[in-house]
Amino acid sequence: MTGPVLLVDSVDPAVREAAALLSINEVRQAASRDLSAAIASGDSIFAVITTTDNPNALRDIVTAARARHIPVIVGAASEMLRRRAVEVRPDDWYRSPAPADEIAARVRAAVVRSYGLQSEDSDTSAADEREIALYDSLTGLPTLPVMIERCRRAIKDSGELEVIYLSFMRYAKLEEIYGWEKLDGVLETTAAAVQQVLDESGVPSSRLMVSFTNDDEFVLFSIPQAGADAASDADITKLASALREQVAASVEAVHGEDVAALFDIFVGRAHVHYNPKVRLQRLVYRGIREAASAARSVEERERARRVAELRAVIRDGLVYVDYHPIVHAASGQIYGYEALARGVLRSLRSPEVMFDIAAHADLLWELGRLCRQKAVEGMDSVLQDGELLFINVDPHDFADPQFDESSLHSADPERVVIEITERTAIKDYPRLRDRLQIFRERGFRFAVDDAGSGYAGLGSIANLEPDFIKLDMSLIHGIDSNFIKQNLVQTMVRFANEQGAMVIAEGVESEPEYATVHRLGVHLVQGFFLNSDAVERDMTSL
Repeated sequence: MTGPVLLVDSVDPAVREAAALLSINEVRQAASRDLSAAIASGDSIFAVITTTDNPNALRDIVTAARARHIPVIVGAASEMLRRRAVEVRPDDWYRSPAPADEIAARVRAAVVRSYGLQSEDSDTSAADEREIALYDSLTGLPTLPVMIERCRRAIKDSGELEVIYLSFMRYAKLEEIYGWEKLDGVLETTAAAVQQVLDESGVPSSRLMVSFTNDDEFVLFSIPQAGADAASDADITKLASALREQVAASVEAVHGEDVAALFDIFVGRAHVHYNPKVRLQRLVYRGIREAASAARSVEERERARRVAELRAVIRDGLVYVDYHPIVHAASGQIYGYEALARGVLRSLRSPEVMFDIAAHADLLWELGRLCRQKAVEGMDSVLQDGELLFINVDPHDFADPQFDESSLHSADPERVVIEITERTAIKDYPRLRDRLQIFRERGFRFAVDDAGSGYAGLGSIANLEPDFIKLDMSLIHGIDSNFIKQNLVQTMVRFANEQGAMVIAEGVESEPEYATVHRLGVHLVQGFFLNSDAVERDMTSL
C-alpha cells in the first residue's frame, strides 16, 4: 500500500521541506494546467499545493479536488492572487514564498478542516497533535474548538477563565457597502491590530481566536496563573480603549477614512469557574454567550448616546457635504458631483452611521431634509456650468409630506439627478413611479444607486427606468482580474445603451480598474482613484 502523496505544481524547495516535516515521502509534481487531471486520476493524494496565477486553472484544481474531498492549499505571490484564490474558496492559503514550517502548518490546518476534528474529552497525547489544527484562512488565528483543546490543561490548573468578547459594530454594513473582499482585508488588519494591543497589554495569559472561520467574531481567553488574580475591570476598560484606538488607526491607515468611520468596538466579559462535573466546552460556550450579551448592552448604551447626538445634529444643522467628482471615462473630464453628507461630530462622520442611527430613532425624514438642503446650498460654489449634482434620496423619503418637486430649495431641476438609494426594499413600485413622474415633469433626472448590490437589482432598473445606472463598488473592485465581473458590466452597458441610459462605475480605486471599465464601455466613473491629478489629465490613452 502506497503512502500519502502531496501533489504540487511548485518547484519551491520549501514545499518539499514542508512535505518532510509532514512525514510525506512522495511529492508528485505536475504542471498547473495538468493538476486537475492528476487529482482526478491519482491515488492516495493527501493534499494539493498550487501556486498558479491562472484563474481558470485554479478554479479547475479546486473543483476537481473538492469532488474527491482533497484539501487544496494556494501559495499566493501577491495580494491580487490572494483575492483571486479566496474567490474559489480553497481550504487554506499562504503568502508565497514562505518558510517550510508555515507551509506545513497550513497543510495540516487544511487537512483537519477538510476531514474534521476527532472528538477529544481526555488529556491524552492526541491533544498534542491537534496543536496545529484549524486556523482561520483570513487572519491565521486558531478557531474556538481548537483553542478550547489547547487551553484545557491551563484552565484546569488555574481553575478559572476570563472570556472577553469583541463585537465590531457595522462590519456587516461594511461588507454590504464595499463587498466581501474588502471586509476580508479589514478583518486581516483588525486581527493584526488586536494582537498588537494584546502583546503590549497587561492582560495575563491572553490568547486570541475566532469563533468561526472567515467570520468577524473575535474571542479572547485570559487565563491567570494559578494563585494569580484574573483581569480586573480596570484592565478590561483599559484594553477596550486601547483596542478602539489601535484598530481604528490601523483600519484608517490601510483602508481609508470612509471605511474606518464604520468601525467601532464593544467589549463584553464573563468570568468562568472550572467545574469538573460540567463539560469544558459547555462552560466556555456559556461564558461566550454571557460576554456577547454584555457587549450588546454596552452597544445599546452607546446607541442611545448617539441618538441624542443625532438630534442635536439635526437641530443645529451640524452637517457638511463632500462633493465627489463623477467623470467621463473616455476623457477624464468632470461630468458632475455626488453630494455625500457627513456629520460634523466625529462619531457621526460617516453617512452610513448617521442614517443607521436615524433609522433606529425614526429620524430619517428629518435627516434627509437637512442633507438635501446642505447639498443644494453648496452647488454654486462647487459646480461649473453644465455639471450635474447627484443627490441621494431613499424611497422612504418620497413618503415624507415635506418632500416634493418644489422642496429642493430652488435648485435648477435640469442640473439635479436624484439617486434612488435603497437602504430598504421598494414595496410599492407603482406608487413610487407616480411620484417620480411628477419630478420628471419638472426636469429632474434619476439614477439607481448601487446596482448589483442588495435590493438595487434588475427589478429596480426595470421598474424605475433610470437615466443613470450606478454600479456598486463591490462589482468594480478587482474587475481588471475578474472575467465574470467584466461580463456582467459589459451586459449592463449594452442594456443601458439600448435604453438611452448611462452607466456609472462606483468605487474605482486603481488605474487597471479605470482602464478596464473604460474598455468595457462604461460612460462615467467615480472613486478614490480620481484624485485631482487623475481628473485633470487626459485619459484617452487608456
